[in-house]
Parts: sequence; structure tokens; C-alpha cells
Amino acid sequence: MSPDAARPRRRRAHHYWWILANTLAACAAVLSWVLCLHLFGHPEIPRNYEILKRLGRAEPAVGFSLEEAPRGDSADPRALYRRYAELGEAATGRLNASLMRNYLTQLDEPGLIQYVEGSFEVLETRELGDDDLFQPGFAVRARAMVQPDPFSEAAPWPVVLDYLFPTAQPSRREWFQPGDRLTVSKVPNCAMLLHVDRDDRGDTPLVLLTVVPIAMGEYAVGDSHRFTIATPAALNPGAVFPVFGRVGEGGD
Repeated sequence: MSPDAARPRRRRAHHYWWILANTLAACAAVLSWVLCLHLFGHPEIPRNYEILKRLGRAEPAVGFSLEEAPRGDSADPRALYRRYAELGEAATGRLNASLMRNYLTQLDEPGLIQYVEGSFEVLETRELGDDDLFQPGFAVRARAMVQPDPFSEAAPWPVVLDYLFPTAQPSRREWFQPGDRLTVSKVPNCAMLLHVDRDDRGDTPLVLLTVVPIAMGEYAVGDSHRFTIATPAALNPGAVFPVFGRVGEGGD
């Protein structure tokens, strides 16, 4: 028999197992804390949002009356183009994540609220479906029209707007025909910026903006048509933007 075999094994001290158990428990607590911070802090990640929905912790969709709508900055197509035309890809990605997160958390960051204003020419419309941010509803794509000076006619500007309308009357999209003029104002529309994209395929970069109204109520189309904008019942942060694809890919 070798000396090593004959030597009795040393028993670990009782406090060793106590330290090990407490260390494992502390690691589990820290991991759980980090995961919870990630889960609740980033609802814009579709997987996180689905878990929050199952836990009953997802915030309801944003919906205010016009009088209760929060204050926010507003900008016309010229200012919007200057702001986003040269924004880098990484910065645009961070901005879009922040905009979606703010929308999903009842606008917890008021500084991110950006209302879009201006005159736009309708290009096309489509009904929203299961793969979109919400349904029922419809989307209108329109091209910005800017008057360069008081003596010139309004001309196309390199800004395209995708306006998402949450409504139980999606057939009302027929009231927006190609060539119609779409006027967007901070009041009463409260069309808040939700997503920014850019199309660099042409000589001049094209800025693609997605907006959602956060003031619910009647929306007037011309002098004789009206439909109701209603708070979405459910949201899908995994929706793909722009909802019509890049300009030229959706038939416009």
C-alpha cells in the first residue's frame, strides 16, 4: 500500500460549504438583478417585451387627449433633414431604440418627444396587419413639399413621412389618394417621431420618418370626412420599419 493511499483524506471544514452556498446565492441574486434591469430597461427588444406582456408588466399604449398631450419640440422638413440626413448608422440605431423605448414606457423621457410638422404629398397607403406596430389601422406615405421662397411653388423635399393611424376604421385610408396634400401640425395632430431611416441610393440622401399620433380623437380629412383615432389595444415592437420599405420598393 502506498503512503498516499494510507493517508486519511482531509475533510473540508464546515464553513467551506457555507461560504460556497452563500457565494452561489449571491451570484444568482446579482444575475437576477442584472436580468431584471435589462428586461424592464429595454422593452424595445421584442423578446423582453413578450416576457413583460406575459408577466402583465407591459405598459399600455400611449394615448392622450389633445389637452393632455405632452409638450415637445416640433420641426418642419427642412429642420428634420438637417438633423437626420447625416446621422451615422450607429447613432441612428441608438436613436431608434430610444424612441421605441420611450413610446413603450408612456413617454418616460420627455426630452425625446419630437413632433413633425409640414406639408406632404400623399404617395400611397396600406392597411396595417399582424407584422406591424399595431392593428387595426392604416399607414399613409407622403413626400415633403417645401416652398423654397415666397415667390416659388412648393417642390418635393428629400423627406418622406410614414404616418401610422391607429383606428378601427382602416378602410378610411381610401380618403387619402396619391397627389392629395397632407398637412401635419403639432396641434392638433401630435404626430410624434418614432423611427428614422435613410436611403442613400440616390445623389441626395432621402430621410424616411415614421410618426404615430399620441392625441386620440377625431381626425379630419378635408372638409367633409372624419374618422376616429383610438389608442392601440396591443403593440408589436418587433415591427419592421419603414412600413412601406425603402422608397421605390413599395410601388411609389
